[in-house]
Amino acid sequence: MRRIVVLALLLATSPAWADAPTPPPADLRPMQRYGADHPDCLGWTNGCTICTPKACSTPGIACTPRETVCEAEKPVEPPPVAPPEQKP
Repeated sequence: MRRIVVLALLLATSPAWADAPTPPPADLRPMQRYGADHPDCLGWTNGCTICTPKACSTPGIACTPRETVCEAEKPVEPPPVAPPEQKP
């Protein structure tokens, strides 16, 4: 009789094990990699963490990250200007 009760318990709980939530996938592009992928960016954020090429801040406890965006870019250097031609 004990075997039947144990078997019934195992069969009753096995569907619950199958429906257990799976952990979310790991972030494939961490915040630090954003700088390597965008070399002209001097500062970027996802709303929780602020990064520079040297370091990133620690996110707050109750923060929901958004899409990573660049907030400061290197200034674009103007192209060199050729000196005007002198007429003799």
